[in-house]
Amino acid sequence: MRHVTSKLFAVPLFLAVLTIAACSGSTVVTLTATPSSDPFITYRVGVASIQLQTSSGKPSTMILPAETTVDFTKVTDLSELLGAPTVPKGTYSGAEITLDYSAAQIIYDDGSLDGVALTAVDASGKALALARVTVSVDPSDPLRSAAKQASRLSLSFNLAASNLINLSNDTVTVTPLISASMQPLDAKQVRLNGPLLSANNSVLATGVMPFDSTTAALGDISTQPSDTTTYEINGFVFTGAAGQAQIAALPANTMTTVFGTLTATSSASILTDTSTSTDAVTTPTTTTPTTTPPPTTTTTTTTTPTTTTTPIVTTPTTTTTSTVTFTASQVLVDGTAQSEGFARLSGTVSARSGNTLGIEDATLTQSGATATLEPGTTLVNVGPSTLVTFFGQGVEAAISTQQISVGSVIEAFGTASNTSTGQVLLDATAGRVRLDQTSALGVVTAQGSSTLTLDLTSMGGRAISSFDFTGSGAAPTQYGVEFNPAPDLSNSTVGAPVIVSGFTNSFASGSPNFSASTLLDPTTINAQLVVDWSGGTAAPFSSFDTSSIVLDPASSNFGQRHEILIGSQLVNLVGLATNPTITPGTGSAGVFSIGHVVSSTVENFETYSAFITQLQTELNGTTLATGMTAIGQYTTSTAAFSATSITIFLNN
Repeated sequence: MRHVTSKLFAVPLFLAVLTIAACSGSTVVTLTATPSSDPFITYRVGVASIQLQTSSGKPSTMILPAETTVDFTKVTDLSELLGAPTVPKGTYSGAEITLDYSAAQIIYDDGSLDGVALTAVDASGKALALARVTVSVDPSDPLRSAAKQASRLSLSFNLAASNLINLSNDTVTVTPLISASMQPLDAKQVRLNGPLLSANNSVLATGVMPFDSTTAALGDISTQPSDTTTYEINGFVFTGAAGQAQIAALPANTMTTVFGTLTATSSASILTDTSTSTDAVTTPTTTTPTTTPPPTTTTTTTTTPTTTTTPIVTTPTTTTTSTVTFTASQVLVDGTAQSEGFARLSGTVSARSGNTLGIEDATLTQSGATATLEPGTTLVNVGPSTLVTFFGQGVEAAISTQQISVGSVIEAFGTASNTSTGQVLLDATAGRVRLDQTSALGVVTAQGSSTLTLDLTSMGGRAISSFDFTGSGAAPTQYGVEFNPAPDLSNSTVGAPVIVSGFTNSFASGSPNFSASTLLDPTTINAQLVVDWSGGTAAPFSSFDTSSIVLDPASSNFGQRHEILIGSQLVNLVGLATNPTITPGTGSAGVFSIGHVVSSTVENFETYSAFITQLQTELNGTTLATGMTAIGQYTTSTAAFSATSITIFLNN
């Protein structure tokens, strides 16, 4: 186990936008979600459309060609690449986004096995169908599309700000708040899913099919691999050139998934020469500036032969080249499962008896079909012939099915059927199982030199009360976690909330029960502040300026939510001895957003000072604030909240 996990997270692939039209630019669009202190088991809605808007407010390029179902609970820890469409030259202020709730599946985690199914309603209490919201990026940093340039547009659906749950009526009132920025909103890993277009020993090109959609999105991506890239191809693992050779042997349109990090960069150059040159480019390559002095020019090459002519330059001209690259760590190919008609089932193991696994509220994808939610318990059978791998594994190793334990997050491939009672049963005895990383939340009960013992509150996004640890060798109140190498445990003291990520140890093996590769403690956990004001308030803060926001819980007319969640620790704002003070975080990407309930618009700002300046204008004594969220680090002893993201909803 330790040998395998030490090989898991190698770096990088280099990806770039493959094709950019001569007179247009390209925009790489990603979508993520900000989690809520109200835990959702699933939040499946349709993303009906995303359409760019020009600076004059006119509709323009469509980002999604068809409606796509998204489970936003699955993208709180990563971003999904939606597409890389060609965008006509011009300046764009943001986008109009339409969400489809007509067939939504929203389940609240109340700790029970099945959770509580909620009906989405609008502010008037009527069943919600389509919800449209217009989001604008920071006016000082709009989307500028220019010839042969690439940029990134980051979108984030805020689950806490957008949803207010009423368990008395089993409803959730939805007012979508989506943040948008031309800068990264966070440091999350990015997932790219799409069909293989072409590959050889030095390049990989794919299309884009976000969220396992069956419809191709816009744009293609070109990839240049490295010697440390890890591959899992139909259950077999490789690293570097060996993996790329396997990719090159695959047929076109094989579905491929890549995980990594997007980076947008800009550079300036000066054109001073008056000559003309022509260069024929016939070698496939990624999108890179090519400089030849003199003259100096920037060209973009593609995987097809092209001829690029350097224009005559009569006066010195400064040009800016923008590129988007993707440094990736893992490549997954599950083509054999598709060709053999296997179904794919993903979820968290809630119980195990012998070779039968129980999965609550699993996601099932039948061969050639879209993914569906399977409420209740789904069964998975494994056996001696089941092939088991770890996500990110780069070295071949014999892994027993005993490695699958309670709390494991898995993707299982096999034959799906139904039991006599109607349960879905996936037979993976002749198939395979991939173990994905599990996140576990809990409170420290004991600390060793390289171990922690936790009282668990959740695993794999589910409340711990929904798990049955019988036979696993683990006890949720005394759950042993090992680290190799040991991280800094100085802030993981007894009573502290922590989040660990890694893999469960073998079933029935005893403590330690979990091998962790990452640790978040109270100083590094992204705390979530959520506040509602009943009926709204014209004075939501005791003070707010370009240095800080100060809440006054004693005088505020709070609604049902007034809390800060730090991992599994909940802090009630009412009764605090010190008024919480919110300041902007330093050195981190973020966004600050003002939502408007009536107009269904969201203003976004890249800096806290610009956000506050606008908010001071809009909180004019008649406009009411109805809710607020923040993400960042919270210090309990001083009630200080350092925020990388703040949202506030106004009633206008």
